[in-house]
Amino acid sequence: MKNTFLFFIFLIVSTNSYCQEWTTQIDSVLTIVSDNQLFDGQVLIAENGTIRFHKAYGTNEDGKQIKKNTSLGISSVSKAFTAVSILMLVDRGHLNLTSKLTDYYPELPYKDVTIESLLNMTSGLPRFQPTIATYLDSTKVYTSNEIIKLVAKYKPDNIIRGEKFGYNGDNYILLAAIVEKVSGEPFATFVKQNIFEPIGMANSFVYNREQAINGKPLSASFGPPLGDSHIHSTAYDLYLFDQALYTNQLLSQKTLKKSFEMTPLNDGSLSNYGFAWRLNKTEDVNEAYIVGDGENKRSSLQRYMNNKKTFIYLHDISGSNWKGVYGAVRNIWEGKPFEIPEKRTVYDIDTSLYKNYVGSYLSKAFGLLHITEEDNKLYLRPDPIDGKEELVPSSNTTFYFAEQALEWEFFLDENGNVKGLGLKGKPETMGLKQ
Repeated sequence: MKNTFLFFIFLIVSTNSYCQEWTTQIDSVLTIVSDNQLFDGQVLIAENGTIRFHKAYGTNEDGKQIKKNTSLGISSVSKAFTAVSILMLVDRGHLNLTSKLTDYYPELPYKDVTIESLLNMTSGLPRFQPTIATYLDSTKVYTSNEIIKLVAKYKPDNIIRGEKFGYNGDNYILLAAIVEKVSGEPFATFVKQNIFEPIGMANSFVYNREQAINGKPLSASFGPPLGDSHIHSTAYDLYLFDQALYTNQLLSQKTLKKSFEMTPLNDGSLSNYGFAWRLNKTEDVNEAYIVGDGENKRSSLQRYMNNKKTFIYLHDISGSNWKGVYGAVRNIWEGKPFEIPEKRTVYDIDTSLYKNYVGSYLSKAFGLLHITEEDNKLYLRPDPIDGKEELVPSSNTTFYFAEQALEWEFFLDENGNVKGLGLKGKPETMGLKQ
């Protein structure tokens, strides 16, 4: 009743939104959605180097209140720090963008792969996970060096370098390993001493094997491969990083420049991926952004470099709600109409439909996906991973993951037969039923 009342009052007030400062509106919306358990995290918006909005809401997975200085996982936003680490070594003359991967790991069979192609994800490297799943225990976590040894042994095929952009976190695992080999320091130590400490990122850290999990110290042999993820930070610390990139504090602007340039491909087209950053460049917009997705987590750092605006949001245990929350906050900031997001509902589906969906679907985007039914529930499992995720129905043909923002659709032909499976509303991602 309390949240319904707040929602009603807010709608009345928002009809005269021109009387309200946008920061007040954002705070009102985030308070409501946080009370409704749709947002747990931090939001920071800056304009021309001045923070205009910075607040924290909700609780973390331990049930503790999230504050402005609470460190949260940023998933793939970590790649921006890996890229800067590599470029620091370039700036200092310790390596070149044209250096080959095999200069540092001659045992790997990818002789044409360069540092630059790893950074812009045009290396053509295969995904290493299928090899790990085939030859090792895919339920365990392996260090970078263990993965490199495995790949060197079994030599999974790759494609031609520069042929196309292919998002693959394994590129950044290799880059972090190269940082360690060239600098002679653990990746976590290098990032802390060369990025976090110099610009005052006091609440940021890279996962390291000395940390304890659930009160138990980790063994020296255990630890996830670093480089593509596993950094914890805050919205404010990410803002400090964003601002430092406008100066020579971390890198010379000459070296940094290529991070925000489109990547030429072999066919003459351009990829909109720089060095860790997605790029949106038009006559009016010069935007670079990076997004991190984890298990019910979502983070993003968005930079508008033509007018030095910054938008940062971190979801800790509410990542599956990111679209609605982000859309509302972004529209309020830009003075556009908005809707207050609501919880996703479970559709009362006739489970007899599930038999039509069970099977395997092959697509270029996702590989082979297996759909199974157990106890009147539908599950999705990517090949060759052992784990599966429940598909929660939102209509007769659309489903979502409870802990992620991904939404799926079973596409039907003109006769109502299942043709394929893909992302909701995007038939171009569809994999055909086998």
